[in-house]
Amino acid sequence: MTGRHGWHPTPADEPDEAGRDGQVPDEEAPVELAVHRLAGAIYGTILATTVVVTIGNHPENLDRALVLVAGTSVVFWMAHVYARGLAARVVARRSLHRWELWALARSEWPMLQSSWPILLVLALGRLDVIDPQRSIDVATAVGIGALFTYGYVIGRQEGLSWPRVALNALVSGSFGLAILFLKVLVH
Repeated sequence: MTGRHGWHPTPADEPDEAGRDGQVPDEEAPVELAVHRLAGAIYGTILATTVVVTIGNHPENLDRALVLVAGTSVVFWMAHVYARGLAARVVARRSLHRWELWALARSEWPMLQSSWPILLVLALGRLDVIDPQRSIDVATAVGIGALFTYGYVIGRQEGLSWPRVALNALVSGSFGLAILFLKVLVH
Protein backbone atom coordinates (compact mmCIF):
# COMPACT_ATOMS: atom_id res chain seq x y z
CA MET A 1 0.00 0.00 0.00
CA THR A 2 1.11 3.52 -0.41
CA GLY A 3 0.76 5.98 2.34
CA ARG A 4 0.91 9.70 2.24
CA HIS A 5 4.70 9.75 1.97
CA GLY A 6 5.49 6.75 -0.20
CA TRP A 7 5.32 3.01 -0.40
CA HIS A 8 4.55 1.04 2.71
CA PRO A 9 4.42 -2.75 2.75
CA THR A 10 1.14 -4.46 3.39
CA PRO A 11 0.73 -5.73 6.94
CA ALA A 12 -0.38 -9.15 5.74
CA ASP A 13 2.14 -11.96 5.90
CA GLU A 14 1.16 -13.26 2.47
CA PRO A 15 0.79 -11.20 -0.69
CA ASP A 16 -2.70 -10.87 -2.05
CA GLU A 17 -3.53 -11.66 -5.68
CA ALA A 18 -2.00 -8.40 -6.90
CA GLY A 19 1.19 -9.15 -4.94
CA ARG A 20 1.64 -12.54 -6.58
CA ASP A 21 1.76 -10.77 -9.92
CA GLY A 22 4.57 -8.61 -8.61
CA GLN A 23 2.36 -5.57 -8.14
CA VAL A 24 2.33 -3.77 -4.85
CA PRO A 25 -1.21 -3.18 -3.68
CA ASP A 26 -1.71 0.58 -3.85
CA GLU A 27 -4.38 2.91 -2.62
CA GLU A 28 -2.95 6.03 -4.28
CA ALA A 29 -0.96 4.29 -7.00
CA PRO A 30 -1.80 6.22 -10.17
CA VAL A 31 -0.75 9.69 -9.01
CA GLU A 32 1.78 8.83 -6.32
CA LEU A 33 3.56 6.21 -8.38
CA ALA A 34 3.71 8.49 -11.42
CA VAL A 35 5.13 11.29 -9.27
CA HIS A 36 7.73 8.97 -7.78
CA ARG A 37 8.82 7.61 -11.16
CA LEU A 38 9.07 11.04 -12.79
CA ALA A 39 11.01 12.39 -9.82
CA GLY A 40 13.39 9.43 -10.10
CA ALA A 41 13.89 10.05 -13.81
CA ILE A 42 14.63 13.73 -13.22
CA TYR A 43 17.01 12.95 -10.38
CA GLY A 44 18.75 10.25 -12.43
CA THR A 45 19.18 12.68 -15.33
CA ILE A 46 20.73 15.30 -13.04
CA LEU A 47 23.02 12.66 -11.56
CA ALA A 48 24.20 11.27 -14.92
CA THR A 49 24.70 14.77 -16.34
CA THR A 50 26.76 15.76 -13.31
CA VAL A 51 29.00 12.72 -13.70
CA VAL A 52 29.55 13.43 -17.41
CA VAL A 53 30.39 17.06 -16.75
CA THR A 54 33.02 16.10 -14.16
CA ILE A 55 34.87 13.98 -16.74
CA GLY A 56 35.93 16.88 -18.95
CA ASN A 57 36.20 17.12 -22.73
CA HIS A 58 38.83 14.53 -23.46
CA PRO A 59 38.13 11.57 -25.76
CA GLU A 60 40.56 9.45 -23.77
CA ASN A 61 38.10 9.73 -20.89
CA LEU A 62 35.22 8.08 -22.77
CA ASP A 63 35.81 4.65 -21.27
CA ARG A 64 36.02 6.23 -17.85
CA ALA A 65 32.89 8.30 -18.49
CA LEU A 66 30.92 5.21 -19.56
CA VAL A 67 31.98 3.28 -16.47
CA LEU A 68 31.38 6.18 -14.10
CA VAL A 69 27.94 7.12 -15.46
CA ALA A 70 26.77 3.49 -15.53
CA GLY A 71 28.35 2.64 -12.19
CA THR A 72 27.11 5.74 -10.40
CA SER A 73 23.60 5.24 -11.77
CA VAL A 74 23.54 1.62 -10.61
CA VAL A 75 24.93 2.45 -7.17
CA PHE A 76 22.42 5.27 -6.61
CA TRP A 77 19.58 3.06 -7.85
CA MET A 78 20.63 0.31 -5.43
CA ALA A 79 21.01 2.85 -2.61
CA HIS A 80 17.47 4.13 -3.19
CA VAL A 81 16.08 0.59 -3.25
CA TYR A 82 18.02 -0.28 -0.09
CA ALA A 83 16.96 2.89 1.76
CA ARG A 84 13.29 2.44 0.86
CA GLY A 85 13.45 -1.24 1.77
CA LEU A 86 15.02 -0.49 5.11
CA ALA A 87 12.45 2.22 5.81
CA ALA A 88 9.63 -0.14 4.79
CA ARG A 89 10.93 -2.76 7.23
CA VAL A 90 10.93 -0.20 10.04
CA VAL A 91 7.38 0.91 9.23
CA ALA A 92 6.05 -2.65 8.79
CA ARG A 93 8.09 -4.05 11.70
CA ARG A 94 8.87 -7.17 9.71
CA SER A 95 11.04 -8.46 6.92
CA LEU A 96 9.89 -7.77 3.39
CA HIS A 97 8.70 -10.44 1.03
CA ARG A 98 10.68 -11.02 -2.13
CA TRP A 99 7.83 -9.59 -4.24
CA GLU A 100 7.90 -6.42 -2.14
CA LEU A 101 11.63 -6.00 -2.72
CA TRP A 102 11.14 -6.48 -6.46
CA ALA A 103 8.35 -3.90 -6.39
CA LEU A 104 10.70 -1.43 -4.69
CA ALA A 105 13.41 -2.10 -7.27
CA ARG A 106 10.93 -1.55 -10.11
CA SER A 107 9.60 1.65 -8.57
CA GLU A 108 13.15 3.08 -8.56
CA TRP A 109 13.90 1.87 -12.11
CA PRO A 110 13.33 5.26 -13.84
CA MET A 111 16.29 6.68 -11.93
CA LEU A 112 18.54 4.10 -13.55
CA GLN A 113 16.80 4.17 -16.92
CA SER A 114 17.19 7.93 -17.30
CA SER A 115 20.96 7.57 -17.72
CA TRP A 116 20.58 5.44 -20.88
CA PRO A 117 20.37 8.31 -23.42
CA ILE A 118 23.55 9.82 -21.97
CA LEU A 119 25.27 6.43 -21.99
CA LEU A 120 24.18 5.90 -25.59
CA VAL A 121 25.83 9.15 -26.70
CA LEU A 122 29.03 8.26 -24.86
CA ALA A 123 29.04 4.79 -26.43
CA LEU A 124 28.54 6.30 -29.90
CA GLY A 125 31.56 8.50 -29.25
CA ARG A 126 33.57 5.52 -28.04
CA LEU A 127 32.67 3.63 -31.23
CA ASP A 128 33.58 6.67 -33.39
CA VAL A 129 30.01 6.94 -34.69
CA ILE A 130 30.09 10.54 -33.50
CA ASP A 131 33.23 12.60 -32.95
CA PRO A 132 34.82 11.27 -29.76
CA GLN A 133 36.17 14.76 -29.04
CA ARG A 134 32.62 16.12 -28.82
CA SER A 135 30.71 13.15 -27.42
CA ILE A 136 31.03 14.31 -23.81
CA ASP A 137 29.68 17.73 -24.84
CA VAL A 138 26.83 16.04 -26.71
CA ALA A 139 26.08 13.78 -23.73
CA THR A 140 26.02 16.85 -21.48
CA ALA A 141 23.66 18.60 -23.91
CA VAL A 142 21.41 15.51 -23.96
CA GLY A 143 21.17 15.59 -20.16
CA ILE A 144 20.50 19.33 -20.01
CA GLY A 145 18.05 19.05 -22.91
CA ALA A 146 16.19 16.28 -21.09
CA LEU A 147 15.80 18.52 -18.04
CA PHE A 148 14.41 21.36 -20.17
CA THR A 149 12.10 18.83 -21.83
CA TYR A 150 10.76 17.59 -18.50
CA GLY A 151 9.88 21.15 -17.52
CA TYR A 152 8.33 21.88 -20.92
CA VAL A 153 6.19 18.73 -20.98
CA ILE A 154 5.02 19.24 -17.42
CA GLY A 155 4.09 22.85 -18.16
CA ARG A 156 2.15 21.82 -21.28
CA GLN A 157 0.32 19.08 -19.38
CA GLU A 158 -0.71 21.63 -16.78
CA GLY A 159 -2.14 23.81 -19.53
CA LEU A 160 0.08 26.76 -18.66
CA SER A 161 0.41 29.77 -20.94
CA TRP A 162 3.41 29.76 -23.29
CA PRO A 163 5.43 32.19 -21.17
CA ARG A 164 4.82 30.03 -18.09
CA VAL A 165 5.68 26.84 -20.04
CA ALA A 166 8.95 28.48 -21.06
CA LEU A 167 9.61 29.53 -17.46
CA ASN A 168 8.82 26.02 -16.26
CA ALA A 169 11.28 24.57 -18.79
CA LEU A 170 13.90 27.14 -17.79
CA VAL A 171 13.54 26.34 -14.09
CA SER A 172 13.84 22.61 -14.75
CA GLY A 173 16.73 23.07 -17.16
CA SER A 174 18.48 25.42 -14.74
CA PHE A 175 19.72 22.41 -12.79
CA GLY A 176 21.63 21.31 -15.86
CA LEU A 177 22.81 24.85 -16.52
CA ALA A 178 24.01 25.10 -12.90
CA ILE A 179 26.06 21.94 -13.40
CA LEU A 180 27.55 23.43 -16.57
CA PHE A 181 28.25 26.71 -14.80
CA LEU A 182 30.10 24.87 -12.03
CA LYS A 183 32.19 23.09 -14.65
CA VAL A 184 33.15 26.38 -16.30
CA LEU A 185 33.87 27.92 -12.89
CA VAL A 186 36.14 25.04 -11.83
CA HIS A 187 38.00 24.64 -15.15
